Amino acid sequence: MSSGRKGPPQAKCPIRTDEPCTLCHIGATGPADCPLVYLVMDDEELRAGLAAQRHRVRCA
Repeated sequence: MSSGRKGPPQAKCPIRTDEPCTLCHIGATGPADCPLVYLVMDDEELRAGLAAQRHRVRCA
């Protein structure tokens, strides 16, 4: 019996809300070692802006 899933589960991009990780940076294997995710999470203002964006998406 098939559950409808094809392949392993795909990680969500923490920056692009509700989109899968597309490995957009060469050498990245997922969100855990993505340079963009690192830069955003390391900057307090960017991290706060991302949290506000996520909140708006959840409330919409």
